[in-house]
Amino acid sequence: MMIKSLARLGSALGTLNHTTMLTPHFTTRDSFVDILPRAHGYSLSDVRLEIPNPTTAIFKATLNGPNGAPVWARAWLSTEAGTLAESASHQLRAGHQVTLEVILRSSESPQSAYMRIESAPLKTEHVVVLKLN
Repeated sequence: MMIKSLARLGSALGTLNHTTMLTPHFTTRDSFVDILPRAHGYSLSDVRLEIPNPTTAIFKATLNGPNGAPVWARAWLSTEAGTLAESASHQLRAGHQVTLEVILRSSESPQSAYMRIESAPLKTEHVVVLKLN
């Protein structure tokens, strides 16, 4: 019984390894555009995306806001149907850099990469997007 389960797991992992979910890039992508304008002095700048392998997206940005204000960041990958994977930061301070790693566990290929800054948990102030297609 255990051998059959391991064989099924190996087969599933083999299928997963052959499915292209994210296309790895050897250069950093930084052509994000605003989809929700900057508000109340909060914004993201120097937003970058690295895709080192088919299941990992690494988002980096500078978090801008009123001097020393608490801020949070979120990053996610999605299709038109919805979010595939996301990551959120703990509380940081305006002026800090943030790195968020999003791990894709779906075999679906994301169409877009998003990042946002929040002035309080889930209080969105600025959102940017990068089309992956």
